[in-house]
Amino acid sequence: MECYVLTGINRKVLEELVRRHIRTLEIRSAHNVATALSVNVGECVFITPAKLHDLERGIWGLVAEVTGKEVMSHSIVFSTEGYLEESEMTVVRLRLSPRCMGRVKRIYGSGILEKTVAEVVELSHFDAK
Repeated sequence: MECYVLTGINRKVLEELVRRHIRTLEIRSAHNVATALSVNVGECVFITPAKLHDLERGIWGLVAEVTGKEVMSHSIVFSTEGYLEESEMTVVRLRLSPRCMGRVKRIYGSGILEKTVAEVVELSHFDAK
């Protein structure tokens, strides 16, 4: 199956998603925001603790279906006498429903500001590494 890939997600967050203690991820990193902006409700995402530059064939992760999506922008203003600085951050919140564990078979794109997509195969507990 073809999935959008979110990388660098903490293992504890993955465990909490599997246990359904949390259902929403707030994505802030630039490379994951670029991918999350491309995802639509009903599509699958592959969530892995591996970093973007370590993403390759054989990396494992969680496959989840996107059940909701919200895009927000935060603006932060810092000022002193004679100086004003404003920065903005785009945040994407994805509501997820875990489906299965998976392993990367092929990567179709992975860049800092481009979406990351991979072909993922579902893992059963009988599969060897």
